[in-house]
Amino acid sequence: MGWSEEEVKGAVEAYFNLLEIQSSGGSVNKAEIYRNLGEKFGRSPKSFERKFQNISAILYEQHLPYCDGLKPFHNYQRLLKLIVLDHLDRSPIPAVEPHKILFSKLQGLGPIKVSSKGSGRFGLALEQALGIKANSSKEADFMGIELKTKKGKTLQTLFSRIPTRYENGANKNDFFNEHSSYDQKKSRNSLYTSFSSNPDTLGFNLNVNGHLVEVFRHGNKVMEYDAEQLEEALLSKHSQTAFIAVNSFKKGDAEYCVIESVRYCKWPSILRFLKLVQAGDIYLDFTLSEKQGKIKDHGFLWRIRSDSLETLYLSMETITDEFR
Repeated sequence: MGWSEEEVKGAVEAYFNLLEIQSSGGSVNKAEIYRNLGEKFGRSPKSFERKFQNISAILYEQHLPYCDGLKPFHNYQRLLKLIVLDHLDRSPIPAVEPHKILFSKLQGLGPIKVSSKGSGRFGLALEQALGIKANSSKEADFMGIELKTKKGKTLQTLFSRIPTRYENGANKNDFFNEHSSYDQKKSRNSLYTSFSSNPDTLGFNLNVNGHLVEVFRHGNKVMEYDAEQLEEALLSKHSQTAFIAVNSFKKGDAEYCVIESVRYCKWPSILRFLKLVQAGDIYLDFTLSEKQGKIKDHGFLWRIRSDSLETLYLSMETITDEFR
């Protein structure tokens, strides 16, 4: 049964009362709020808890603070959004910088259960814990802030971009056919390697030439990137980025991760990027393979040494003690 305007207004009023109490440092029994609302309107307490999560989602989309312990649930009715926005128009809540909202929510997370597999499992678990919708677009993850979650001190992925140009008018297929080799274990041709300005074992290396980043193999140029294209990639995903370091542990058969530190970075510089490329602190990965006669491109990945992040960005703020 659909929610009436009276029920929605009751939920919205109770939610903002809770938010005000939490913002002033107070604590309250949320379960009791849900029970009282349920008794008043003849609905289950669980339904009001979900409605509160819907309100969190609306505030999240407005880049505004929302209640602790009520991660956003985005499948909400239009009437609810109208009443929430009307409440904000009549009683505005103080704006808070998005990265401070993020810090607050991260600090409220305990051990996070990891349900998936693969290298991206920690980032996925964190986004689920924050109530972030699955996002395959180029938009940033949290209120305009890109989240990069990683365990260990290995290279940090920045973005993936195909080359601006291949040498001698070649295309991706030509490049792959010339430079791939046969993988006996997987019975296919592939090209997997990671290199910087220092050559890898296959002879690939990066070189900065003015506003170009060139890729060489054994001294012969094979492709190049315009600095303008690389800058667009940096700014589209990394104008604001939170690099989140986690550790993990097992409890029975389940895996959990805990946050160790967060580095909030703003304003990456393409000039600094180019200097880091030349210094050997930024890497390009080829992840190409052939399957059933088709070239599979898993990304031309640009990655950076974790200890060079501070050099890339014009501003960085780190928090660690709050997670210990």
